[in-house]
Amino acid sequence: MNELFFIGLLIIIGYFAGLLLEKAGIPKIIGYIITGVIFSPYTFEFVPENILRSTSPLKDTCLGFIIFEVGGSLKWSKLKNYKKQLVNILLFESLTTYILIISVLVAAGYIFADLFTVDPLWIFILALLLAPMGAPTDPTATFAIIHEYGAKGNVSNTIIEVAALDDAMGVFLFSLSTSAAFILAGDSGSSISISLLKAFYTITGALCFGFLCGWLTRIISNFLNIRNEGQWIVLLAAFIIFTFGLSSMLGLDEILAVMAFGAYTTNFNEQQEQIFNIIERYTEELIILFFFLLSGLHIDITAIPNAAPIIGIFVIFRILGKYFGARTGAYFGGAPKEVRKCIGGGLLPQGGIVIGLALMISQDPAFGIISDTLLATVMGSTVLNEIIGPFGAKTALKKAGEI
Repeated sequence: MNELFFIGLLIIIGYFAGLLLEKAGIPKIIGYIITGVIFSPYTFEFVPENILRSTSPLKDTCLGFIIFEVGGSLKWSKLKNYKKQLVNILLFESLTTYILIISVLVAAGYIFADLFTVDPLWIFILALLLAPMGAPTDPTATFAIIHEYGAKGNVSNTIIEVAALDDAMGVFLFSLSTSAAFILAGDSGSSISISLLKAFYTITGALCFGFLCGWLTRIISNFLNIRNEGQWIVLLAAFIIFTFGLSSMLGLDEILAVMAFGAYTTNFNEQQEQIFNIIERYTEELIILFFFLLSGLHIDITAIPNAAPIIGIFVIFRILGKYFGARTGAYFGGAPKEVRKCIGGGLLPQGGIVIGLALMISQDPAFGIISDTLLATVMGSTVLNEIIGPFGAKTALKKAGEI
């Protein structure tokens, strides 16, 4: 059957599912995700498996547009007033989550040894690899909820800014953890210093490349004197796709690179207001539908039962770490009362970057003993967090009075 037929059918079903849930007071992106999961080749055989490969570039393009907008929210004139509270919230919520997941998984491995099929050393290695997966927040889901309900205010701004910075923290923690895990697994060729250098290259290289693409876009648009909205859409689409694609080829963090591109544009491009208005007016709704529908399509829900106890531990203590860590960070950062009370609920969606990190590390033969469990846990927790997260974000924004 024709692949365009399947994509068109899924868009129609996903769109109406989103509308129905919206009328019931449920975030419509939940409808998009559930539609994708139900029609995933992993769930039923109605949709052919090769559609996953053919739709991956489209999914990445949609992700690029959304992350570009997230970067556009990082306006320095606004950030400089909140930098102390942002740093405190970021450090407390990510590190609390990281430490909690390691501690509880290791303790569970010793107390409930029947849950695991490996010895205590491998339980610790599994915990080391899973813990940094809890740090990133999915800025796309958070942004979609804020956009859907037109939320505005301190809590909305703080949530999207912390979520945007979380990926860098997640990559840094992942680099440290994998280095330690390699050493424990018997790979003496790996070291902390090499891992830190890789993290530095991944993060700093992505930021520099994103800023460079933003600068090039500004120079080209000024040289060509671009004012027409259609021309802007073409130029932005070209550079967003180019930034995402070349970052991947260079081994840089694609999300950070596109986010840096958006941040440069909102701070230095003289036409930044027109640029983001064009994206919001002409592409945002369709891009969000495409992205969450295709993300659901790529989720293997059949992986959940095999690692259910570990998934449960990971999801519960990730939520606790994010919620109480963010509240503590907001308190020490001197954030307003409404931010301290509500920030935790807005940081629950799990970053899509974790699936890529899990796939990468699970393919390494050094971790063959735990690779299936690692991948199943990340896949399962992503499904649950992508459903729980939007509810948490909506509740937090409603409690703050910003919806």
